Amino acid sequence: MKSLAFPRALPLALAISTASLLSACGALDSIMPAPPRPAPESIPTSDPNTPNSEKAVVLPLSASELQCPPVEIDEGGAAARVGGPDNASVRYQFAISQTARECAPLPNNQFSLKVGVSGHLLIGPTGKAGAYSAPLRVTVHDENTKKDAFTKVYKVEASVPDNGDAPFSIVTEPIVLPMVRTELADDYTLTVGFDNGKAATSASPRPKKSHPKPKKTEAPN
Repeated sequence: MKSLAFPRALPLALAISTASLLSACGALDSIMPAPPRPAPESIPTSDPNTPNSEKAVVLPLSASELQCPPVEIDEGGAAARVGGPDNASVRYQFAISQTARECAPLPNNQFSLKVGVSGHLLIGPTGKAGAYSAPLRVTVHDENTKKDAFTKVYKVEASVPDNGDAPFSIVTEPIVLPMVRTELADDYTLTVGFDNGKAATSASPRPKKSHPKPKKTEAPN
């Protein structure tokens, strides 16, 4: 069984890779091919004297007119590393290599946001082939209210063959948010990252522990 050798300067290499990720953000097509887009939505004009053949007009706002917020990598969240403190004791590591996002206008002053993240799972010197997973958090922060408008942890998974390297990718469901203006990057900050660097493996699940059931007690009258 082969395992991918980890370089001695892995933390430094990871830091350099993380710095370049901010410029790697692109359209979702780079991670997952987009489905065919529906025909542009239309609304009737407000002028009752307009001929019926001209009452349907294309909405003036399109996805290309929206300034979608770029994807930023959360500090310390570019990788999820499992194992000991030194490279020789690393079992496996999930690392982000590419991010993408897509914004589309919706009725009622709203827009939808989809986020894509892809990367690789690497097996370290003490790891082995198998199926692994890690928690990846996606957060949208509202700069106007100074609160998170959306945050959710997604489970990324990859099965590693004997060569010790496997890709992973996820695309979120559409996230619906209020739209005040087309410059969405001024109103929202979008970050992704492995949740506190924690990861869990499904290759060797821990056995469930049996706990005695607590005795039922009635509340006092």
